[in-house]
Amino acid sequence: MPTEVLVGVIGLGGAVVGALAAFLGVVYQQRHQAKLAAKQRLTDLSTAAVDVLMVELEAVRRLAWTRAARDHPMRGTWIAEVAPHVDAIRLAALRLTDRELREMIEAACVYTFGDEETLQEAVGLHMAPIVVMSASTGEAQKCLGYYLRQEPTPETIYLAAARRTYRASITTLGPGDPL
Repeated sequence: MPTEVLVGVIGLGGAVVGALAAFLGVVYQQRHQAKLAAKQRLTDLSTAAVDVLMVELEAVRRLAWTRAARDHPMRGTWIAEVAPHVDAIRLAALRLTDRELREMIEAACVYTFGDEETLQEAVGLHMAPIVVMSASTGEAQKCLGYYLRQEPTPETIYLAAARRTYRASITTLGPGDPL
């Protein structure tokens, strides 16, 4: 085989290997960028959800203290007043990427704003519903702050008790029972 042909074949082989390496590099880079973009999208959605949660939790806390200051009972029209805020909390919590935090907030929506007596029994502290709501909304806001800073979820009293009670109620339901 003449030298010119051998040099041409080696050059062609090098070009094919180089093109293949470049192609694989581009594919890898695109996949990596897609993963980063998806992760960033989740982070952005989660951060927006935390903003909504903080505002709505504060609205519930203020609403409860306002009702207590006016000497209104916590039942009656309370559910109608707090329902839009609790609905917004539940919907925003669905976007959180931390499962434990999602469950704690969902449980707080059920037991803190709707069934305080059950939560008080679970915690072992019998206080006015206003105290339970204020403490649990404060705990939730604290946990959300830790979540934003990517720190481990701190220990809580009311949210942890609500989560245990919530999980126990779910495990006792049958397949066709409503939540």
